[in-house]
Amino acid sequence: MSMASALYAASIAANIRDGKNPEFTVATFRELMPAFTAEVIPDAVLSHFVETAHRCIKEARWHGLWREGMRLFIAHFATLYLETPEEGADRAGIASAGKLRGAMNTKTVGPISVGYSSGQEATSDLTGWGAWKLTTYGTQFATLARMVGKGGMYIR
Repeated sequence: MSMASALYAASIAANIRDGKNPEFTVATFRELMPAFTAEVIPDAVLSHFVETAHRCIKEARWHGLWREGMRLFIAHFATLYLETPEEGADRAGIASAGKLRGAMNTKTVGPISVGYSSGQEATSDLTGWGAWKLTTYGTQFATLARMVGKGGMYIR
């Protein structure tokens, strides 16, 4: 067996998926997530998250869920970016909308009051997923990623 054949066999056994992704751009993301306008998050920042997603989310692994994986990955990091201190009500509103909340555990009708649990029960099965548990997009992404399988790796 040649060295190339052995490496190919090792990559198959390690469950590695690689290859070129279809086109997915800032414009694609903005079409899928219209609240993330250029006024809210600059093109340069969003472009960085799109490039990072292309490196991390491979269509060869995600197949039909690839666009959804890209959308959730980028939205998660964009939401975390929007949570960084900076002026702007739109930023705060979008960041708040993407923030993970637990189940509603209290409510009052007269002078309206709503309370949410910490959300820990909703993400307890995502142990080890770190910051992915900080946004609703991240928890959705982690759930899909677990179904898709993160795959193995090998060292040569």
